[in-house]
Amino acid sequence: MSNPQVLEQKLEEYETLLEIGLELAGTLDPHQVLSLALEKAEEFCHAESSSIWEVDDERQELFFRLVRGAGAPGLASLRIPIDQGIVGSVARSGTAEIVLDVQADPRWTGEPQDGFTTRSILTVPLIARGKVVGVLQLLNPTDRDGFGPEDLRRMQLFAGPLAHALANARLYAQQKDLFLDTVTALAEAIEVRDPYTGGHVRRVVAYSVLLGREMGLSREQLEDLRLAATLHDVGKIGVPDRILGKPGRLDDEEFEIMKRHAADGAEIVATIRSLRHLLPGVRSHHERVDGGGYPDGLSGEDLLQTPRIIGVADTYDAMTTDRPYRKGLTREEAADEIDRCAGTQFCPRVAAAFSRLYQRGEFDLEHGEAVVEGLSERTRS
Repeated sequence: MSNPQVLEQKLEEYETLLEIGLELAGTLDPHQVLSLALEKAEEFCHAESSSIWEVDDERQELFFRLVRGAGAPGLASLRIPIDQGIVGSVARSGTAEIVLDVQADPRWTGEPQDGFTTRSILTVPLIARGKVVGVLQLLNPTDRDGFGPEDLRRMQLFAGPLAHALANARLYAQQKDLFLDTVTALAEAIEVRDPYTGGHVRRVVAYSVLLGREMGLSREQLEDLRLAATLHDVGKIGVPDRILGKPGRLDDEEFEIMKRHAADGAEIVATIRSLRHLLPGVRSHHERVDGGGYPDGLSGEDLLQTPRIIGVADTYDAMTTDRPYRKGLTREEAADEIDRCAGTQFCPRVAAAFSRLYQRGEFDLEHGEAVVEGLSERTRS
């Protein structure tokens, strides 16, 4: 390749790196940008497959943050001990390696799945603040037998912005988990004051995200729904114990006091700027689509999607929970009631999503908590 061509190619690489670095610096959810970075890495080095491994310090394992190319779907959940394989060796040493004949390397542990043969590997550590946080790996150049020094140079340039993006994403995830844990602890502490609704918050969160996923909500929307459902009864902190713990039905005056928890909860949430987008779910989860709910008598399109979902989840749990003055409905009876009240008390779309889940045998705490856990795993991974 002539010198002008070499200079032109290097200029293109540096421009691409600058663009990726700027995009990574401007996002707290780097998945899409990291995917673009891997695509460009494959393109520059003519690689058949690429991946970013992340170090799990707590479990002393490596897992795929992102994997592209042949067999990617089957590899996404793979984890390996940090002292295993070529990628583990690079993670421990912090030194980049090119392995030209993988099959002859004693550290090679074999193909992770059938149908793919690894010939050559280029592996570069991702180092942020002096610590290895992950590994960038390319497999099998498509135009020659093995990777070379020029490929290594390119990937070491890529490694800089990728490492810091990965470290920032981990820090953001940790802060997000801590915040969610704090909010959940607050909600559950308030719940302890009501001796008849133990586990209510946990169940409403699980049912809400289950419904939300069935309705096609994005991951970000599900995360907001999860938070709103966690806080939906936070206003009960202002309800007197004599009402909250009454072992019988509330009289009219007591019920009016109890009803204030929705508006009171919204006032509490409104004091926290980062939570203000959750206000509809907290304030309006007792509204009805026919306008007969509280505190504002909203109806139709004025009642937003989040409170519509939480309303079904909350009511289903209330109907199926035993109280001193009545036994809870069976799951079948509660499902019939939600179907019967679709279009009056409940949003028809949410009721239809509930019905589909119920008919498939998936509307239960186990399935809902699996969705919640999936949100947590994607935040961490």
